[in-house]
Amino acid sequence: MSPLESPPGQETATGPAPRARRLSRVRWRDPRLAVGVVLVAGSVVLGARVLATADDTTSVWTLRDDLAAGATLDPGLVEVADVRLAAADDAGLYLSATQPLPDGLVLLRDTPAGELLARSGLERAADRQGFELPLPVLDGALPPDLGAGDRVDVWVAPEPAQSEQGSAAEQVLAGASVLGVERSVGSLAGGSGAVVLVALDESDAAALPDTLAVIGRGSVVLVRIAG
Repeated sequence: MSPLESPPGQETATGPAPRARRLSRVRWRDPRLAVGVVLVAGSVVLGARVLATADDTTSVWTLRDDLAAGATLDPGLVEVADVRLAAADDAGLYLSATQPLPDGLVLLRDTPAGELLARSGLERAADRQGFELPLPVLDGALPPDLGAGDRVDVWVAPEPAQSEQGSAAEQVLAGASVLGVERSVGSLAGGSGAVVLVALDESDAAALPDTLAVIGRGSVVLVRIAG
């Protein structure tokens, strides 16, 4: 018998041999595992939905400030808004901000700030049918910050000699849309001022001869309509 071998039935000096451990089987029915799978699946679905809805937005042009009908749009009057539309086909109803703002667009109706620019509410100035009246206005007879898109009542104040005779100021236009203001220095009779271009509707255009006659007898005064 070898000196390294122990007699039969006799344990070694180091003690009994350890028993081999069996690997425990993973129990797929463990509730904690099921909860973990549900949480992972839910986060994946939620992330995919967030990414999908992020691509559903449409960039359209919208107004920075309130503008009246007849105002001509320029890049300084609009800004981009990313919106979700009820239907994909609705994108064609509005002016897309993925392209530069077209030149010469005119508002057909009063439009508040923040409203999406619908194609149905716009037209090109070149295609517009209407009447425009330039009004020479002296300094002090119009708001200093008057601009395109404002609405004004147009009055004619009598000359000093006429005032002494009892003549009163007369309103010749009501709620006229300002299309543009060109400031001038020393080019108007009596001093500096501006030439204000206003839009006329058909009824105002029909009364234009009488309007011009009144304007010729005095000085134009513009009163801006707030709101």
